[in-house]
Amino acid sequence: MTVIDRALIVRFVEMASNRLAGDWVVMGGAVLPFLGIEHRTTLDIDVAWTKDATSDQMLVLMEIAEQLGLPVEAVNQSGAFFLHRIENWKDNLVVLRKGRQATIFRPDITLFVLLKIGRFTESDMTDCLEFIKHTRGYGEHPDLPRLRRAIRDLERKNDTSPGKRERLGILLDAL
Repeated sequence: MTVIDRALIVRFVEMASNRLAGDWVVMGGAVLPFLGIEHRTTLDIDVAWTKDATSDQMLVLMEIAEQLGLPVEAVNQSGAFFLHRIENWKDNLVVLRKGRQATIFRPDITLFVLLKIGRFTESDMTDCLEFIKHTRGYGEHPDLPRLRRAIRDLERKNDTSPGKRERLGILLDAL
């Protein structure tokens, strides 16, 4: 099994920016190693399209994975479902690389947290805390009112477990 580390993710972004067409977003745990935050390993590269992608583009993604020595399922596109549900998500993208035909983005800290808090496991919380710490080092600031509102909405839900409520509290303190 190939280790998905910073070097592999950087190669993926470079290949994708030159072989795909349109705008794409790398998200999830793959964002952190790309930025040099290597506090844990990731098992896949979450990538989503910003507009309707063709089946040809999906095949290109699989070819890139194969060329990198990854199983094709290691390039995970299911995050697009969650990304496209977030209001004004396109306003929260940061360019990672512009290639010949495509631009590859990452979520800013606000969008990253919004994507993580729905599930918000221990590893999701750690990812958010590490990203928050990292972004403070170079001046990327979260949209605090938006994040506080989203977290408070989750805390009010009856189906939010006590463990998740505790993790959300820790996140609020960190913000």
